Amino acid sequence: MAYKPIESHEEYLKNLEHYRKIKKNAWQSMTLEEKIDFFDGIHTDHVPMFDENGNDTLWTLWNYGEIYKEFIQHPEMFSVTDISKFIDMLDDDCYQPSFMDDTLKVIRSIIRFHGKNGAIYLLSHLQNVPEQGKEYGLCDSLRYLIVDNITFPYLKEAIALADDSIRNMLSRILHGEISGVTSPLKYAEGVERERICELEVVISSTSENK
Repeated sequence: MAYKPIESHEEYLKNLEHYRKIKKNAWQSMTLEEKIDFFDGIHTDHVPMFDENGNDTLWTLWNYGEIYKEFIQHPEMFSVTDISKFIDMLDDDCYQPSFMDDTLKVIRSIIRFHGKNGAIYLLSHLQNVPEQGKEYGLCDSLRYLIVDNITFPYLKEAIALADDSIRNMLSRILHGEISGVTSPLKYAEGVERERICELEVVISSTSENK
């Protein structure tokens, strides 16, 4: 993640004074980098959602929602390498799990737009998933692609093109062999389980043919 969580009330109040002035549609005048920064800031309390009395009197959460919608609806605004910026935000201990779901959906949206190249980029950067975000980064990020009808074919194609080290890592993830990471198979049912089995076949057959 770009920010470390707020560690003191004084730091929170300092940020609050800055964001108390934010307007309803401030997101519209932000650059892409500022939007990404704001997006992560909400996750880590660097962009406060509530005032010092716990009241929802700020426009920060509104702006976050609008930024999130734009990210999902306009993935063409991102280069494939921007996936790394969202990977860095993943935090298994985030106080609001829905924020991590938002982040994973943005990653998926970028991959939907960039296709095979997006899936290849994600797979080749799984080793860069932050230690504190391994569950979201190594399990859930794959599950989001597996259950999606658009991204699943891209993922299969990317696995076939990946090198042995990446396929080995994927195999370990799927079989629950990485400490602290749940196997995507654990909760998979129906189509999701069938697709995971397809991926295992791709991993196995590709490795045998090389």
